[in-house]
Amino acid sequence: MPVVFEYSFTVNPQYRLFTIFDPTCDEGENFEAARRTLGHRSFAWGPNAVVARAIDTGTASVAVEVWDDPPGTPGGTPDEIAVAELALPGGRFSSIQALEPAVHIGVGLPTGAGTYGARIAAYNRGVSGGFAPEDAGPFPGRFEAYRLQLWKISDEPSWPDDDEDA
Repeated sequence: MPVVFEYSFTVNPQYRLFTIFDPTCDEGENFEAARRTLGHRSFAWGPNAVVARAIDTGTASVAVEVWDDPPGTPGGTPDEIAVAELALPGGRFSSIQALEPAVHIGVGLPTGAGTYGARIAAYNRGVSGGFAPEDAGPFPGRFEAYRLQLWKISDEPSWPDDDEDA
């Protein structure tokens, strides 16, 4: 079960929140759906997005990985983990809080559109002084870091069909 794709970027959370979502879907609707369930947790899910709550007001590192199969236990010692499904009908992911303009437009997934299993893990949350120790797992020397692991579970959408709503 190897990683078939990996993409890293940096986000500047707005109000300590950032989203990773399918840019072909309405980010605002996804954010609102997730925000209603966020509460005091670190992660919440919309149909086409994950919302993460950062501790620091600065930047955070994000790594997105696509796997052939469900991945094993994430490396290092994550501070928090959440698992759900994400519908990515456009076959891309985006983050408007990303510092890299290419991520605003959307980064294509080599496995294309579909429904994905998703696990997000947070590392180095609340590290004093802004730098994690060298033995901090997969993200040493960085403050907050997140790893979103995706694996395709269906080519078919799990999102509602417009015809069913009529």
